[in-house]
Amino acid sequence: MKTLSIWIAFLLDYRKRIKVLGVDVYTLLNRLVVILRFTIVGEFDGIGDSSMINDLLSEIRIDFWRDIGLIINDEKLFDRVTANYGYHEIMYQNIDHFFIETNDDDFIKPKRKTTFEEIYDFYCLDQHIKNVMMISLQLFEQSFKVALAETALIENGKNFTRNLNPRTIHQRQFLNEKYQLKDGRVIHRGDVKARMRHIKQNYLEPYEGYTEAHGEAGIGLIIKEMSFGVATNYFFLMPIKAKKIVLTRVFKEKITLRQFEEWLNEIRYFQRRAAHNFSLLIIKEKRQFLYKLVLNNLHQLANQEPCELAEERINKIVQDYLTKYPIEKDFLNKVFMEKKD
Repeated sequence: MKTLSIWIAFLLDYRKRIKVLGVDVYTLLNRLVVILRFTIVGEFDGIGDSSMINDLLSEIRIDFWRDIGLIINDEKLFDRVTANYGYHEIMYQNIDHFFIETNDDDFIKPKRKTTFEEIYDFYCLDQHIKNVMMISLQLFEQSFKVALAETALIENGKNFTRNLNPRTIHQRQFLNEKYQLKDGRVIHRGDVKARMRHIKQNYLEPYEGYTEAHGEAGIGLIIKEMSFGVATNYFFLMPIKAKKIVLTRVFKEKITLRQFEEWLNEIRYFQRRAAHNFSLLIIKEKRQFLYKLVLNNLHQLANQEPCELAEERINKIVQDYLTKYPIEKDFLNKVFMEKKD
């Protein structure tokens, strides 16, 4: 597997060097021999030889990017950043922002004079904004769970324990048996209640002495410990009256269940990409930059703190970035100011 990975990286970076750049064939063959020796033949002496391969791959990569026009002033920075965060993570996730294809057999070149430091700073900009957005989404989740718990307590408080116990059949089940989402996925009551029982048996005390005071986890603590996915599943299984109460508390204006599903799908898409550390600055969804789409969604909440906090902090991060790279002003205005088509 290691051999295959190195060969793939080698071929990706060198696929056109001989044809387009006229690289010295003798040098290229020497590098091939070294890679073959240390990956196929298996002549490894330990850390030193492994380091030699890493140095060789770094040299190949730096040569490749310099040959197509990227300015790399600090090779140690290139090595450190790509080793810590991933070569393809840094160089390829935002490649369309900095490079364009040429007519020369799909080869690429910089759109303008560009340094590696600028590419890395753009990557860091995305990371900082992403972190701010995730904090604001966490604040929304907290508000949503509070509305969920308080509504469930009022509507179902006295029957909560009996409804949760799998060994008893209670005539007044609070949650519906199932709910089918617009995308076809079916949420089942049994799955949600199983997760709730697991939380009840393994919960974390929110403060010292909680168990002594309350005896067991109440519905507020159980919903607090739910993942956001389980909490939204719980919401969709609630009676229609309870769901309307929750939505009225959470949103400034009236919103239907189907509209909430769509709203939620956009939030989840953002969270999924962020959780796996995908680039978000250049991503569009429904003809709109994803960051702005999510900010627009936060604007719809009754609790405006998540949105206001995100906008304030993002504005400062962007302004600090623009002091170093003013050329990005128009692009960043589109990302955060663009209206829906």
